[in-house]
Parts: sequence; C-alpha cells; structure tokens
Amino acid sequence: MKIEFTQEKRGEIERIQREFRNSLSPNEILRATAQGINSALSRSIPRINKRVKAAYNIKQKYLSRVAVVSPKANSNTLWGGIKINESRLPVFAFKPKQTGSAISVAIHKGKTVAIRHAFIATMSNGHMGVFSRGRYVKRVGFVPGREKTDKGKVRITELFTASPFTMGVNEEVAQDVQQFMGNEVTARVHGILTDRVAKIAAQNR
Repeated sequence: MKIEFTQEKRGEIERIQREFRNSLSPNEILRATAQGINSALSRSIPRINKRVKAAYNIKQKYLSRVAVVSPKANSNTLWGGIKINESRLPVFAFKPKQTGSAISVAIHKGKTVAIRHAFIATMSNGHMGVFSRGRYVKRVGFVPGREKTDKGKVRITELFTASPFTMGVNEEVAQDVQQFMGNEVTARVHGILTDRVAKIAAQNR
C-alpha cells in the first residue's frame, strides 16, 4: 500500500512552517513537522485495523500486529510510512473450535471451513496452536501424513494460513487512509507548533 501526500497538502504544510518562522528556529519547526507526520501515521493505523477486523475473524492479539509505523519521520527526512505485516498467520489466530477430529474455523467472517485431522494443543513452552500430522512442502502447502522425525516420532506441525492483510488492505482502504492522513497531518503539525510557541511564551513570562 503506497500513500503519498498531494502537492496541495505538501504546500499547506510548508505554509504552516512559514507561519512559525518568526517564533521558532528552523530545527524546532522541522522536529515538530516530523512529530506531526508520525502522529498522523499512528492515528491512521486504527482505520486499517478496523477494515481488517470487519472482514476477518481475527483475535485482537494478532490484529494489533497488522500495521506499525515504520520508518518514522525525523527532522532530517520528513518522510514516514506504515508497514503492513505480510507474514503467514497461525490458524489459531482466527478463533478455531475443536469439532471431533476436525477444526472448525472462519478465517473470513461468515465462511466457516473444516480442517480434518487437526487439533488444538499447547506446547511445552505454553504456546497454543492448531496442529496436524504432516509437514509443509514448498509450492505445495501442507501435506498430511505420518512422516517420522529423526527421533522416530510422527511429525506434528502447526498449521498456518496465508496473511490476509494484503487482501484486506486494498486500494479502497489506501484511499481512505490517504484522505484521513492528508487532513490529520496538517492539523497535527499546526497543533504541535502552536503548543511549542505557547510553552516558550510561558517560560519567558
């Protein structure tokens, strides 16, 4: 997902910076601008999470890992981004239920599927997941079976699913976030600069 500010918004930020040139140093203005950009990025993440949660039956623990602010803007590079997690997620992230010898899970809301010969278990380190006998094969996926490990035990593997985030964070979401950030960044930059001027004035009284 690529989001860029329009030329109009960049011009508005530059106008705000000029407004405070008589009150603050260039470095203070640049730092405040970076803080405003990072704040706008952080406030955009809940909008992304809301869209993902509307489409996927995901646990809050995993939802919080959908997007993070990276890289963050600083006074030298007034540029930041939102990094979307594209790693595979465990089936356990989608509220599975044990149904006899199968697992019932709705990764997409309203679309329940059954995974045969799977079970919920807790590992010795406390990690819970959905497991099955078999292993993953490159370009094939999970292949069930009773393959033995080097210790002679049947191989048991935790089950994962493809990351839904690249599907959930689509062009419509990108446009929504871009519009929100465009309005938010100017408000945040102006607010931070105004607060800074007020604090300096209070110190000089």
